[in-house]
Amino acid sequence: MKSWIKIASYGLLGLLTLEVAARVEDAWRFHAPLLGAYSINTVFEPSPYGRSGRPGASYAKWSFNSLGYRGPEPAPGRSNLLAFGASETFGLYEQPDGEYPRVLERRLNVLGAARYNVINIAVPGISIGRVDYLDHALQVSAAKVVLVYPAPANYIGHEGAYCGQAATPVPTDLGLTDRIRLAGKLSQLIKAHIPDTIMTRLRQFSIWRDTRNRSVLERVPETTVDAYRRDLECVVEHVRQRGAQPILLTHASYFHGTAGPEDMALLTAWRRFYPQLKEMGFLDLEERANAAVRQVAAASAVQLIDVAEQMPRGPRFFADFVHFSDAGATRMAEIVAAAMAANPVAWPAGPVPAGGAR
Repeated sequence: MKSWIKIASYGLLGLLTLEVAARVEDAWRFHAPLLGAYSINTVFEPSPYGRSGRPGASYAKWSFNSLGYRGPEPAPGRSNLLAFGASETFGLYEQPDGEYPRVLERRLNVLGAARYNVINIAVPGISIGRVDYLDHALQVSAAKVVLVYPAPANYIGHEGAYCGQAATPVPTDLGLTDRIRLAGKLSQLIKAHIPDTIMTRLRQFSIWRDTRNRSVLERVPETTVDAYRRDLECVVEHVRQRGAQPILLTHASYFHGTAGPEDMALLTAWRRFYPQLKEMGFLDLEERANAAVRQVAAASAVQLIDVAEQMPRGPRFFADFVHFSDAGATRMAEIVAAAMAANPVAWPAGPVPAGGAR
């Protein structure tokens, strides 16, 4: 019995040592606090608009300005443009300052005589119909242009528009990987070194477990696409009411509309987040959602940037099914900058509000 107690004590001591080492590494690399929770979830907070960035927060390569948006402080004397979207716009895999809004800002400031701030107001997981959040961003930024890059997959399982609905309460509880640094690092290490075939099997098992007692869709119903379309129309209306110019972007993916046997593992990885939809249903949703974007742009006389048609497919430009690599973010910025330069709109410079306005 004493030997087991000794083994458990040594094991616990080893884990505590590794936890301390993980915290010291975070402090050295990212200037993270030694105590308290530290993860990507700690840079967000509940707000009247749903999940929002915490002003001045940072985690690893992600940092927020005083307005609670990813990126640097907006420079005074420039015209403000908002980049509105979910995790694809927020940026997951790119190098620091390599997400498409940052690259776009640099490119616009080379192409044009005026100077611009591209403010990245994206929040991972946000639905484009959360117009209260967008309306608040327009107020605090005095932006004159809004780039809208909607994520269709965020509508899977929903058949009603988000526009006009109250924001969903955001849980404030943090999980194990938020509080225990070692848990998060071990999770990342395991994912990085598990063979792809085993990872796919694990995802397939997880999907089976989540769907064994529920129906599975071949494709999303038309009511889901209609909700997506109505939210796009709502965004256009709200942006214009604020005296700004909306620009709609179609949504690009790794697959560019087609998938062969070699792509099924990546489709399975995508389905893991939305197990109720079969793999090929994601490609069908992308096609139908992009058709809705084009229809709304045409009906509303809004500039359309057809990113889905211009973005190449494959691993050079995508780090996973929809999130950009460094090359993909650069290509995205090039597509958007070229389209904006070819169809200029009036971008009068507006005052940048004082830091911390919420």
